[in-house]
Amino acid sequence: MRSGVRMSLRMLLVVVAIATCGAVTPALAAGTPDEAKAMVAKAIALYRDVGAEAFHAINRPDGGFRDRDLYVFVFGPDNRLVAHGADVSLLGQDAVALKDMDGRPFGRAMVETATADGTWVDYKWLNPETGKTAAKSSWVVQADGYIFGCGIYK
Repeated sequence: MRSGVRMSLRMLLVVVAIATCGAVTPALAAGTPDEAKAMVAKAIALYRDVGAEAFHAINRPDGGFRDRDLYVFVFGPDNRLVAHGADVSLLGQDAVALKDMDGRPFGRAMVETATADGTWVDYKWLNPETGKTAAKSSWVVQADGYIFGCGIYK
């Protein structure tokens, strides 16, 4: 009987360990606000170095502007998407017309509030890692007539 209790206790510990790992892993895998800001700064630095060629790197999955659920997007001076690290099918879309899943015009908010110092804009968007709609906050910075952004999922 004693070995049966030990076996049950071991099984309980294994179940708790698995449940705990499952609950912690997604939080550890999500991008942070500081990582989003750093990715935007990196994209702006590349743009200032090589010009519009930077957008090709941003659009490539292996271009260095996609990390877990983080990805860079860029609106051009005409407010159209010129780069999107997660979904190139959005290229050419008018940012002002973009709305979240609740109908909130987050693209307009980004265009109207982005500054050279940067600001956060909240909305809901599809998380490319989970495939589910989630609350998101994007850090957007205006640089040389473009708006560079990267968001975190909350």
